[in-house]
Amino acid sequence: MAAPELTAVERPDTRLVDEVYERLRDAIASGRILPETRLLQQQLATTLGVSRTPLREALLRLEREGFLYTLPRRGMFVRRLTAEEIVELYQLREALEPFAARLACEAATASDVAKVQAIQSQHERRYPSNVVKAFQGNFDLHTSLVSCCPNRRIYEQLRNIWDQNSAFLIFSYYTHSVGSSRDMVHEHRTIVDAFASGKGPELEELLRYHIRQASESLRKSLMGQQPTEREA
Repeated sequence: MAAPELTAVERPDTRLVDEVYERLRDAIASGRILPETRLLQQQLATTLGVSRTPLREALLRLEREGFLYTLPRRGMFVRRLTAEEIVELYQLREALEPFAARLACEAATASDVAKVQAIQSQHERRYPSNVVKAFQGNFDLHTSLVSCCPNRRIYEQLRNIWDQNSAFLIFSYYTHSVGSSRDMVHEHRTIVDAFASGKGPELEELLRYHIRQASESLRKSLMGQQPTEREA
């Protein structure tokens, strides 16, 4: 039987797609590409110096991960966070994270405390200016505060919350529109000190206040903005 006539599968270089994806994601996170911006593929391909094939792959990945959305016959747009989305995510964090941190504080070893203190000290020496690295640093601190929580179901739920792309978008919006990294690092110091001192109830209240204040500041900021369509 003769072999079927098939053409070679053409796929863009994976590393090139990753690079395009990372550049676009960083531009969205840093605010260089604003919410409600319509992404013009030919213009972006020219700007990035790539063909439209790897660009499309990167855009589809960003859409799957919730950074973009598509309107029929109009194209792809950068997704805007909603106040409802922020409230829901922070309600989950406020319900779980302070209690988990208290349990973790009561179970923490000297090694657990040293890990949290090391992350905080690094942030105080030099907090990352790149929003992706800053989010990772914030992620590392908050997850380390609850990593030794003996209730592993609560811990896994919190990891799922932090792993959502909406958490990254919320963090990037907060750092550029609401609060400074200096304020964030200062608030984290009081939280870390309570954890290191084994003051579980105090830690629980500090973390609850920290989460609630961030949620309210974000909600007010978003509600005061009107969506404006742009092109990139």
